[in-house]
Amino acid sequence: MALDLKSYSRQNLEDARDRYLEDLAALPDAAFDQSPGGAARSPAHFTYEIVCVNRRLATRLRGEDPGPFNPTLWETTPDEYRVLALASQAFSNSTQEFLEALESISMDDMERDIPTPSGQTTPFDLSMFCAMHINYHDGQLNYIQSLNGDVDIHWTD
Repeated sequence: MALDLKSYSRQNLEDARDRYLEDLAALPDAAFDQSPGGAARSPAHFTYEIVCVNRRLATRLRGEDPGPFNPTLWETTPDEYRVLALASQAFSNSTQEFLEALESISMDDMERDIPTPSGQTTPFDLSMFCAMHINYHDGQLNYIQSLNGDVDIHWTD
């Protein structure tokens, strides 16, 4: 039986989103915009990065050009992303934007080529990157939780 790439992609992304949101919900508000050690990125900072990347990926998935990549885009976290509830909502919205763009792709087009400035990608690859990027930052979030004395896993089934 062939793997349903679209369903697999959707489930992978929804799982990553849900784990991240559960870990955000378990984080004390005071720790959200706190930079561990005074130099590490705060959860607010990398949550904002995820929102920016999710939006760029959704734009690319829709066949639109997100413009040139600016690696400094998320260096300064806007004030509204420094509030846990607002940043959580923005994260949810950006993930939903990607899921909606994914939903517009036909099953037969999951492996079609999408041109990028550095070559090409596919809708499947974009969805895998989107989920991996969220999971990567969820690992950072888990580490920050442990630095604050919280060693629980908040998203176990």
